[in-house]
Formats: sequence, C-alpha cells, structure tokens
Amino acid sequence: MNPLAQTFRVSETDGCFIPKIDLFFAKKDSILPVKVEIRTVRNGYPTNIVLPFSSKVVESEDVNIAAADSSAVATGIENSSEISLGITPTTFTFDSPVYVKEETEYAIIVSSKSTDYRIWISQQGEIDVGGGKRTVSPTPEGGVLFKSQNGSTFNSIQTQDIKYTIYKCNFSSTTGTVTLVNDNVDDIPDTTKLAEDGTTIVYGHRLKSNPLKLTNTSTVMQVLHRSHGMYSTTNNVTITGASSGVTTTLTTGITATGNLTLTSNTGFVPSNLQVSSTDQMFIKIDNEIIRGTLNTSNNLFTSNSRGHDGTTAASHAAGATIELYQLAEVPLTEINKTHTAIANIDIDSYTVSLTTAPTIAGVTTIAEVGGINTIASENWRYDTFRTQLNILELPNTNVAARIRTTSGTSPSGSEASFVTKSNSEAFDLNKNIHLDTTSIVCSTINQTNELSGAKSLFIPITLETNNANLSPIIDTATMSMLAVANQLNSIDSSSDVYANYNASTEPEGDNNAAIYITKKIALQNPATALKVFFAGNIQGTSEVEVLFKILRTDSSDDFDDIGYEFFNTDGSPDDAVAKSLASTDFQDYFYSAGVKDDGIGDTLPEFAQFAIKLVFKGTNAAQPPKIKDFRAIALAI
Repeated sequence: MNPLAQTFRVSETDGCFIPKIDLFFAKKDSILPVKVEIRTVRNGYPTNIVLPFSSKVVESEDVNIAAADSSAVATGIENSSEISLGITPTTFTFDSPVYVKEETEYAIIVSSKSTDYRIWISQQGEIDVGGGKRTVSPTPEGGVLFKSQNGSTFNSIQTQDIKYTIYKCNFSSTTGTVTLVNDNVDDIPDTTKLAEDGTTIVYGHRLKSNPLKLTNTSTVMQVLHRSHGMYSTTNNVTITGASSGVTTTLTTGITATGNLTLTSNTGFVPSNLQVSSTDQMFIKIDNEIIRGTLNTSNNLFTSNSRGHDGTTAASHAAGATIELYQLAEVPLTEINKTHTAIANIDIDSYTVSLTTAPTIAGVTTIAEVGGINTIASENWRYDTFRTQLNILELPNTNVAARIRTTSGTSPSGSEASFVTKSNSEAFDLNKNIHLDTTSIVCSTINQTNELSGAKSLFIPITLETNNANLSPIIDTATMSMLAVANQLNSIDSSSDVYANYNASTEPEGDNNAAIYITKKIALQNPATALKVFFAGNIQGTSEVEVLFKILRTDSSDDFDDIGYEFFNTDGSPDDAVAKSLASTDFQDYFYSAGVKDDGIGDTLPEFAQFAIKLVFKGTNAAQPPKIKDFRAIALAI
C-alpha cells in the first residue's frame, strides 16, 4: 500500500475527542475498500503508532464521488491525475471517539490496496477548482501532506494539503451515569450448554465425573458440586447433561409414531444399576424422550408414550443414537430439570428430591452416577471483590463508582439470601474491597425465580466533566470483576453434615473447610510440653481451634495414624481473649499442653515428634479468622 498522510495540530484546551473525519474522493476502486487511521507524529513525520479506536475501513460502495469537472486536479494515493471533482464527503466514523491531546500533532493516514483511489487536495498558488478564481493560499492549520511508497517512510510535500473535515465531540451534559450489571453465571468458557430440549441455554458449572449419589430406595439424591454458592434451601438449581452412558443405534428409520428396533440391547437388559425387568424403560433419541418396554429377544422397543415429558415426537433416521435415559430405574427427566429447592447443604454438595426411588442391588447400596457432562447452575458467592476496569480520567473529568449487592448465605450461616440492597454504596475502583457480609451473583434460574428476573449485581458509575470537549472513558470491551469467596464453615458434629462426618481429632479428614496443619516436627531431644503462640484477628462468630498430636518415644505407631488432641480440651486458648474490633486489630493468643507457665498441669508423655493443627471456623464467611506470627515450641519440663 502507498498511503497519503496529512498532519494536523490540536489546539483545544486539554485536548478533545474526534468521532469522525470527512474526506473527499474524486475516484474509487469498484471493489476494494479504503482505510483511514490517526497516527502519532514524531519530529514532524508520521509514525507507525495508531491511536486506539482510530482505524476505520469504508467499503467501496460507501465511498462518495461527485459529478465530473474536467478541469479539476486531484492527487491519488500513488500519484496525480486529471479526474472528477469530489465535493460530496465520505465520512469515516470511528467505532469509539478518539482522544487527541492539546498542542500535539497527529497525522491522518489514508490507504488502500487499490491504486484507483484519488483524493482531493489543495495546491498552493493554484486556482481553487471549486470556482470563483480564488488562489489557494497557505493553510491556517499548518499541516503538511506526506506521500509514501512503503507505508513507513514518508516524504513531505510542503505546498499541498488533503481536503478534510475533522469533527470534535461536544458533550451536552456535565454528568452522566452508566450502570454495569452482572452477566450470566457460567464457567464453561468454550461453549454454552443446551438443556435436554436442545434449545434452552443452561449457564452453569461442569461437575466432576459421576457427581450424583443415589441411595437404594431413597428419593434423596446428593449432588457433589464444589463451591456451588447455594447455601440457602430456597435456592433453585438447573441440572442437565446427566446420562447413563449406555447407547445404541436405531436399526431402521421411524416416523413420529410407533415402535422401534435397537441395533443392540447391551446395557438395556435388566441390571442392578440401570434397568428393571418390570418397570417402564425410558430412552432418548435426539431431543425426543420415549417411554415403553423392550423385548430383549428381538430388541423391539414398544412405545406407549412418544414425545414423553413435553418433548416433541419426531421422525428419526436409521443409525440415530439411542440413549438409555434412566439411572438405577430413575428416569433422567427427574434429574435433568430445574429443582426449586435444595436440602442437606454442605460446602461442596447438596441434595434434591426425586419422585422415583432408585433400586441398587449388590455389595453397596449407593451408586455414583451421571457421567462426565453433568452441568449444574450455581451462584458465585463473594466476600471480597475487585473491579478490573480500564478507565481514562482526563483533566477536569472524574469517575465515581457505587455498588448494590445481593445478599447470600454463608456455608454454615443463617443470613437471608436474595435480598438486593435498595441503596448503593461508594467504593474505590480497581482496589480490593472487603464486605461485612457475604454476597452472591445469582444463577440465571435464581434471578428468574427469586429476583423476578432482575440482575443481582449493580455498579452505577458516574462520569463528570468540566470541559465540554472531554469525557472520562470506560473501556467496555474489557470489563470484569474478581469475586473472592472465603471457604469458611463451622462443623462441630455429625448433625452439621449430610454424610461422611470426620471429626477434627481424626488422623485424616475434616469437614471444616479452612484447615492449617504443620509438617511433622522431629525433635533431637524428647519433650514433655507444647506451646503455641500467634497474633489473631478473630471477629464476630469466627474462632480458631488449635489441636496437636505427638509420637511418644515408647510408641511404635505410624505418626500418620495418630489422632489429634485439643489444647485445653476444646481447642481454646489458655486465657480468654476479647474479639477483635476491626480487621486490623490483632490480639495475642497462647496455647499450652502439659505443664503451663504457672506450673499447673501434668506433663505430656515424653514425645519425639509433633504436629499442630489449626481449624478456622465461622458462620459469617465475610469475617474469616486471620493469624500471623505463628510459633510452636516443644519443651522438656
């Protein structure tokens, strides 16, 4: 390409915004487009640095050409020739207004892959082709026309200038507000997941392999869903993609009515996990669910409900995939749907209710099923947030942000979910903001069912200016917010969990989510007492329980098999410590096992190894306990 360049200087105080540029063409290519850029200027010459948003391409059919005038002279992007007069402008409107600085020189660059484009210029000392026999005098703008044969090296033509009109923005208001809201909660970056009907989009999280736990004869199904953010029973959850993993194909094509024949019945015959010999069988072809019975001798499936459960009966071609659409005799229509309540909520799981009780025979009465493509909607809970907005605040402009959050429930808390604040609160953009209570960005189904379709996060941002030429800018292409949730709960007994309770004193496992365990400490000399010190910031409902375990010198046990013991029988410090009053308020905590500093207590059995375990608990996840300056000392007393 052999572009032209025209320099110009900005004189507006503090600069301005350019929304568009008019150029005047005398000739154009019939197919290829033309492009305009605004570049910086260094030492009076155009550079290769293009201003943000200032590149605009106009297609050939949108380039305007005026009536002919054989006496008109124009210059092309390559050279000069005698062609038609262009008085009708071609407007290059940028995708976003382009900011240019005060008393700074820039260059308009015009280029095309075609050599047919011609653009109107002025030539000093010649007669204006527009009529009136006016002689062209030097331009008051002081710009210069440049020509280039390679797009990077420009030669100045001091006596010529491109004919152009540059527009600037004039902002009619000194203040304005834009409100940002949350997008759909979805952490499947590559694609959106369609529900079983093949059309409804489900936004959610892809669960681990076989995340559904069915128990024989129980209509309660546990869903293993890490950090699901739904810690109130009023939550709704949409599940889709759960499958039996058993498929075959259709032997011959079928119409929208009638029966069908399976190519193979492998996996479709009665078994202890999928199919009963007496119950109805459910299958799925494309988006149609069919209920019926299977004759295993000839693989004929006799349907008694085509288009079952609201699906559409349709024709299917030979070779179409047939999926066994049930798990342990439970139709997947009872699983792949929206469940309007959840129960037995743990930090990484919950249960939903089924209508059909599963039948599971064999060694175990629990089956983990669902396959590898199960997706469930979820809330994104957060206690700390940080906006990531690219904002340009120019001289005499200002940006102020506020936020309106929706309440959530902590994993072991009792806060009410789905209450959106009526008033917004000011906060600092692009900084870590710690909340006093936990909040959520709701799943799409929760916004629909619990918030009447409203969004769950609102960030109104006020833009202000004292200069009509300027406005602050928010880059809407890169807006995001980091939402951080503290993994904090409070589990004290088996009644606090649905299943698989592990006490804090056991060698392995703990239902509390926030745990710190030191490495095994081997002593050169045996000890009979332990002391632990740290500075703690422990507010509200939060607490820290401290435990230890030791390997006695006369024991041959494996250290990893030894359970933990609480300091002071319940993990509390030697002396009561007042709760911290603020996030910066750290108090000193002391723990002793064995003889204390005042000589009270019995020595521990002589030990050669020890480890310390800290269990962080709380029912308000926004106020997690924090510690620093942790020390542990073994003493021989």
